Amino acid sequence: MEEPDDADPGPDRRRRGLGADFARLWTAAATSNVGDGVYLTALPLLAATLTRDPLRVSLVTFAEWLPWLLFGLVSGALLDRWDRRLVMWTVDAGRFAVVGGLAVAVLLDRAGIALLVAVGFLLGTGQTLVDTAQQSIVPALVSRDPARLERANGRLQGTQIVANQLVGPPAGGFLFSVAAWIPLAVDAVSFGASSALIATIEGQFGRPPTGPGVPPAAGPAGRPSLRAEIVEGLRWLLAHRVLRTLAVMVAVINLLGVAHDAILVLFAQERLGLGSVGFGLLLTGSAAGGVLGSVVAPWLSRRLGAAAILLGGFVFEGAATFGVGLTSSPWVAGARSSA
Repeated sequence: MEEPDDADPGPDRRRRGLGADFARLWTAAATSNVGDGVYLTALPLLAATLTRDPLRVSLVTFAEWLPWLLFGLVSGALLDRWDRRLVMWTVDAGRFAVVGGLAVAVLLDRAGIALLVAVGFLLGTGQTLVDTAQQSIVPALVSRDPARLERANGRLQGTQIVANQLVGPPAGGFLFSVAAWIPLAVDAVSFGASSALIATIEGQFGRPPTGPGVPPAAGPAGRPSLRAEIVEGLRWLLAHRVLRTLAVMVAVINLLGVAHDAILVLFAQERLGLGSVGFGLLLTGSAAGGVLGSVVAPWLSRRLGAAAILLGGFVFEGAATFGVGLTSSPWVAGARSSA
């Protein structure tokens, strides 16, 4: 019998807090997020050392985010059929090998833009699976109690901001200034450690039953085909006006954000005169603003309303980004990025 995803962890686990298995997931997320922050700073720096062509540099960032457009819906549907814990540690083991191979190629001076694009695409594809699986595995680890879910998700989100956006970028810039292959090796080790930690989580999380009596055409447990599940999800989203509007807004903001990030390294080097460490600190500045915003947002939301805060935040962010493009001062750019 399939173990339900939202299985109650039992009164003993509830009394112990969020549980040892969640602690392993949390530690794995923190480890891999530090590595991601290091990698996401080092990769554009590496691309900028290989070429000064903005189009070729931007392809590296584009390749990292393209899988979300191509496979985001597919990954979600597949994870409804697979054991999510198995997916997470297997994908992280694969990413350990991919980034480790890139580190060796850089060390041997064999890396090129085409290799960076291929690696970015593979890592982004894995990210669509791991991020989705992590979100969906949390209720199975801590129960669906709202208070416990809020605590667990808050820890994961806070850890991601601190590790990926505050600690990782300056560390990545510094390590790149020492040797270009070192931050890549650090990221590879973080994936290996994350894979090992997730593999120690006990239980099965979402693996469906197989064997006689399961119609192959309909999929496991008689569920619809993969295509039918994706279409059903899209129809559900399109039928909800608020969620549909939010999805479109977030998609547009993310598209513009990727376009901004794609050439930021060239802007930082050629316009602001920053080196690798300065570029990492510039990325950290925007994260610091995000932390401050997360602190004051609930207070502002109670007084102005969620809709006003959401729209005002988009307008303010757009104006700040426009201001960054008009300056050649790294201090002004850093201050406006953190806004």
